[in-house]
Amino acid sequence: MKEILNTLGLIFNFIGTLLIVFYISIDHKEFVRDEGKPGEKWYSLISKHPRWLYFGIVLITIGFLLGLVGSLLR
Repeated sequence: MKEILNTLGLIFNFIGTLLIVFYISIDHKEFVRDEGKPGEKWYSLISKHPRWLYFGIVLITIGFLLGLVGSLLR
């Protein structure tokens, strides 16, 4: 069981990261001018489905805790 905890933690981290990456996108309607170099635009981020975003964060947290418990049990 101890060997599986680190693997499960990594799997949860990977799935949570994919959920965050796929459900956040750039909002091309809102941007800030003159934040960096001249002529450069900084776009804001938009969350497509906030529930999936929160679920991804929960999965990353669970994955971290499983990896921590797995390393402490060695």
